[in-house]
Amino acid sequence: MRLELIALALLAGACDKRERSPDPPSGSGSPADLPDPLRLDWQGLRYDLGSLGVIQATGALTQFGVYEDEQGGVHVTQDPGRATDGRGALDLDPPVLVDLDGDHHDESVIPFELRARATGDSVYGVFVFALRAGQPVQLGVVTTTAKHAFSVDGNAIKTAEGALWTWDPAQQRLVRKP
Repeated sequence: MRLELIALALLAGACDKRERSPDPPSGSGSPADLPDPLRLDWQGLRYDLGSLGVIQATGALTQFGVYEDEQGGVHVTQDPGRATDGRGALDLDPPVLVDLDGDHHDESVIPFELRARATGDSVYGVFVFALRAGQPVQLGVVTTTAKHAFSVDGNAIKTAEGALWTWDPAQQRLVRKP
């Protein structure tokens, strides 16, 4: 149970402090050539949980385990034999579409709840994905106080706390506006 709380705390801290996203592959440049974001299999994507690791979604609700490595780091796993220190779930909702980067092609903003099964504690937020060269690329994660405590405001993501997240073309990543 202690490790589940640590894992949730690590995720909450890591999500808003994302380093630069990997450079997405460049495409042909024409918005008509870009793939349709509605075809994104959001229930089958791999979700990067920062320092905790990566989870392969197996539907709208994906179960996982938590374990501590030899150096004391806390990680998620989907290997039932390795999960020794707790269990949790990643609960996903259908995406909201918004053109964050101005390429006239919508990105997918996917609401989530990451919860520890033993304590009921949760981290809420949205994963942001784009399709680049036909492949999903996770652009970032924005955390908030509740699963649906965000809105799309023009080409930005706004949390209930008033934080505004936009795409910075110079840095090629999501940034929080003051």
